[in-house]
Amino acid sequence: MKQAFAKIKERLKSAKNAIVTAHVDPDGDAVGSMLAMGAVIEQFGLKVSYYCADLPPRIYRFLPGADKIRREVPAGTLFDLAIVLDSSDLSRIGEGIDLRQCARVIINLDHHPDNTQFGDINYVTKASSVAEEVYDLAVYLGAKIDKRIADCLYAAIITDTGNFRYENTNVKTFLIAGELLKAGVNTHEISTRIYDNRSLAAVRICALAMTNMQITADHKAAWMVVTKAMMDQTGAKGEDMIGMVDHLRSIEGVEVAILFREEKDGTVKVNFRSKDRLNVSEIARRFGGGGHVKASGATLEGKTDEVVRRVVAEVEKYLQAAKYLV
Repeated sequence: MKQAFAKIKERLKSAKNAIVTAHVDPDGDAVGSMLAMGAVIEQFGLKVSYYCADLPPRIYRFLPGADKIRREVPAGTLFDLAIVLDSSDLSRIGEGIDLRQCARVIINLDHHPDNTQFGDINYVTKASSVAEEVYDLAVYLGAKIDKRIADCLYAAIITDTGNFRYENTNVKTFLIAGELLKAGVNTHEISTRIYDNRSLAAVRICALAMTNMQITADHKAAWMVVTKAMMDQTGAKGEDMIGMVDHLRSIEGVEVAILFREEKDGTVKVNFRSKDRLNVSEIARRFGGGGHVKASGATLEGKTDEVVRRVVAEVEKYLQAAKYLV
């Protein structure tokens, strides 16, 4: 940690501007960590640009600074630093920007096990969330953890730990959360805005998809499909599917839950979740994706029915062979 953080500190001393970014289709950890990281380095006098190929989902737009996130960067802009968060590979930030051309130094902060170490400076750990890494860096730099930063970090931590339910939660996670509360975080307000603020379209698309849920004979795998027609019928957007796959995972006996979602470009996005022992990141890699041990994804080309058949067959194969158990 000290070596990477020392290098980052040295770069901050000479930098005048920076771009902070995260992966496409950003989740709570990506959004919260971006905003917190930007707020931290602003304290050192840097002019910060916040970039993401996709704007934050509605449920995260209450976070301070979320309105600063843009989907494009002025042509010809050159940044002293680019800080990439929560992205296992540089390609995860999308094709809208080429950081190797517009940034002198790339800093990579991540916690995905399949990270490709793409940065000029890499800090990749097994932390519960990238927010924990941002917190550690902020403390190392001597930054003030004010309420703005604390709110963003807390939102990021609870979304990546499932409100402290997932196995990635540890003693350090709670200790950091405690420090964020000291900085003024209102836990009820943030949890309510994130978990109890679903759109009507989100409820309708979930209900429609659940009616067509399928499950294997041994009840170890369950899946549902969201088609473009269903999206049109309910008026749902991609962000309205946040957390849908977890409903399947909660079924008694289900080890692997899968959500298939038709995209406008003709591809099918697949989200995997496991409950206890199966490493779904290994399955996702079989289809060109990746992610965490118990939460991974991939995007496949082909007709939806064929994609479902291929993916479910692979999941069943892994389950029967008891491969890649955690």
